[in-house]
Amino acid sequence: MAKYFSELTQYLDSMEHYSLCEGHYNRIVAKKSFIDQLKEKVDPILLSLEEPEKKRLKFSNDDVEPQVPEKTFVDFGVQVDLFEKARVDFESQVSFLDPILQRRIDELEKNNKQLLSENDALKKKPSERFTNQEDRIHSIIEIAKKERSNLYEDVINLIKNQERFSLGSLLEYSPSKWLAERNPVVVKFIETLTHNENEHQHEEEKLFKCAVAVDAIYGSRHLRYVSAINLAISAVKYSLARSKMIIDIDNHIISSGSYTKFNNWLESLAGEQLQLPEGFLFLAFDNEQKGQKNYLDRGNNTVIFHTVTSFIAFSYSQSNNIQSENPWLYTELDQKQYEELFYLSSGELCIEKNQETNTIDELIHQQSQIGHMKKCPVCQTSNIDNKKRVCPKCQNKLPTIAEIINEQPKTVNVTEKLPAISPYVFKRRSVLESEVHAPQIFVPDPIGINPNSVANVRKVLEHIEEISGVKNGSRKWVVVTCDGVPYHHIQKIKKDFPWLILIPGALHEEMNMLKAFVELNWVIDLRDFAKCQGYRTDNQLQFFKKCSDHHKSWDSICNIYRHAMASELMWPYVISEENPSVEGFLKWAQNQTDHTFRLKYEQTFIYLQAIINFRTGVRFNRPSLKFATRRMFAPIWSARRHPIYRLIEIADEEQMLRLRPEIRNLIQERVVTSRSKLSNQHQGHDAILEEINKSLKSLIPPVPSQRHWEIAARNCTNFSKLRTNIFNIIGYSESEANEPRTRPGFTAESRRFRVQIRKTQFVNPNADNRIFQNLGGELTLSEQMIRFSEIASMKRNEFIKATLIKKTPLGIWHPIPITCDEAELQGSESSLKKPEILSIINSLIPSLGDLDRLRFRGLSNKSREDLVNILQEVRNILAENNISTSEE
Repeated sequence: MAKYFSELTQYLDSMEHYSLCEGHYNRIVAKKSFIDQLKEKVDPILLSLEEPEKKRLKFSNDDVEPQVPEKTFVDFGVQVDLFEKARVDFESQVSFLDPILQRRIDELEKNNKQLLSENDALKKKPSERFTNQEDRIHSIIEIAKKERSNLYEDVINLIKNQERFSLGSLLEYSPSKWLAERNPVVVKFIETLTHNENEHQHEEEKLFKCAVAVDAIYGSRHLRYVSAINLAISAVKYSLARSKMIIDIDNHIISSGSYTKFNNWLESLAGEQLQLPEGFLFLAFDNEQKGQKNYLDRGNNTVIFHTVTSFIAFSYSQSNNIQSENPWLYTELDQKQYEELFYLSSGELCIEKNQETNTIDELIHQQSQIGHMKKCPVCQTSNIDNKKRVCPKCQNKLPTIAEIINEQPKTVNVTEKLPAISPYVFKRRSVLESEVHAPQIFVPDPIGINPNSVANVRKVLEHIEEISGVKNGSRKWVVVTCDGVPYHHIQKIKKDFPWLILIPGALHEEMNMLKAFVELNWVIDLRDFAKCQGYRTDNQLQFFKKCSDHHKSWDSICNIYRHAMASELMWPYVISEENPSVEGFLKWAQNQTDHTFRLKYEQTFIYLQAIINFRTGVRFNRPSLKFATRRMFAPIWSARRHPIYRLIEIADEEQMLRLRPEIRNLIQERVVTSRSKLSNQHQGHDAILEEINKSLKSLIPPVPSQRHWEIAARNCTNFSKLRTNIFNIIGYSESEANEPRTRPGFTAESRRFRVQIRKTQFVNPNADNRIFQNLGGELTLSEQMIRFSEIASMKRNEFIKATLIKKTPLGIWHPIPITCDEAELQGSESSLKKPEILSIINSLIPSLGDLDRLRFRGLSNKSREDLVNILQEVRNILAENNISTSEE
């Protein structure tokens, strides 16, 4: 049978242990059911052919004989005969069924081969299943179908979790922690796909990019999903660009939330206003305004300026309770003198002197020959007019201007000798580096008041009295910093606030010192310097004169102008001495009698240097240097129309002298602050408040309300922390504060102005036919400018006596005239009659504000002396308004 059924082959070896009895044959093989089973399938046949254990015959060499039923020989022979007969019948039956069985056998063999081939294919499939892209796409689709529901559930859970938008969650945000809580299939797919074995740096930055990719998938799965970290990133973008459109565009790209969602999120972060801490506290305030933009000023759509007073608090030590003590030592001031400081640095002019070809002289020569540059290459005739095309002497063709310029060397060849310089040693104490005090900063809520009047300033001080704890008795005094205009108003009501220690802002003081210097020297030489710098039109010159951009003005005046003017002031001495020295220059300069030289020497080495030293005192927190330079610059406040800072200078000195020494020293060491904790980067509190105001304006909508200002103030410090955290996560580092700034040199600009100074012999005391006039030569300077410092100091002393000692209004006051024309105008006004003075006043009154105009009524009944004082008062108000406008 095994030859007909291959499946039985494996049983051939085991069949020899079995015998086929007659009963078995008759019951199974000889019956038709056996044939039917063969037709159906092979397995049932194999099962039916299994003999029970009890039918099995055991053959063994053991002593125990097997239990074999007794059979006679005859019976066995009969059984053999019957078996042979049945075998013949079976063989005939099998050969009769051969076609049917053959077909079944063929079918089974075919199925067997198919199964074997499928088995081989399955064995190869694990190693070859992703060899083509279609297989991979199919597998990814199947995996995605299985994970859709899990991903959706995770998105829904995130949408329900509003705690993730809180400030604490955002500050603790970590890409690795966030990814660990997301769908692991999606996360592992992104991480594996973006893995790079060659990159082992910036792991945190790479994890954040993976988190952004997962966030994008979540946003695509559910359109209402808002990513908390992407919302915070969009807020940072908004604070930089101040564009509502950025928020809406990001929402369509990275699911960061709409502009409405952004505003609601900011409001949720605001909470309640924090109370100012106990301990040693400083305050500063300033006005801030934001103009509403519109297309046309029509109807209700007019321009609206939203003006508030913003505050900032500096908490230096919460354990220092010195503000619970009385700070005042004196009620009246004793006059004292301050030590004056003078600093001069020089040495490079000695190198310039020893050059075989002087650069400035060479440039002057080139400029003088600018109209006769052509030279004949044949007969060597020089100084030929540029308009000539042929040589007037030999009639040969001359080169063009372009050819001449191209042939000229780019730089002047300079051969230097080793200079012999005798250094000047200043005898001064070494100043130890002061301790850096880094306070904790708080931003109280702004109030909707503009401190531009005495009444409004009173409201501001009452608000400070309440929030600082002075009103409830927790503090007896507070240091408050402000700019010039509120300071000037506060002086009129300061007696009503005995707890107030008022400090002028260092930044605004520096800005106004530079403006005052430019105004004083404008017609003398700074107008020509501005033109030399490229300022041509009237608007450009006014921009330069008003110092509208303080950083540009500082660089132009304190670097380029100072270098050029100082070099030319020292140049006559350097070329006249074989071994020049700084000490020799100081003695030589004191012996000069030329008025122009002495004026510019005084303006450059005293007043301009005082401005530079003032900044140094602020930057390095050196109070003695700062106050010495303020005292040196003080005469200029009284020399011209600077009523605000003329008052600030003496009021601040008087206040500091009345304080107890330990409190005065404590205040002077902390009126400037270094936020970077570096000793050379201190700022005035007003400068820090300006930075805070920029942050406030970046967080308010185009049409803000008082609530928007409050939300911005409460989020200011938190938003700064969040921004720093986000920058650290994404691997972005802002410009390091401790790295020096790189700026191009100003040698070319300085030389250009030095050429103009030397060509006109403006400050050369050895030149002939000296006239006391400006650099351009069109204006003659007044006689008062010869004694400028003397007259200015006298005016300052008069103001101190009238304001602090006599406490009476200052009489008729005139600024020091700069030009003879201005002096003549002042003289003519002193001889004017009453109607003429009244006419001048009436022409100036329309330029005043509404409140100031109300003060000047019924002028026709005033006497001439009163009208002269009123005229001066009106001019002072106009000058004051001009300063306040430029400061805002």
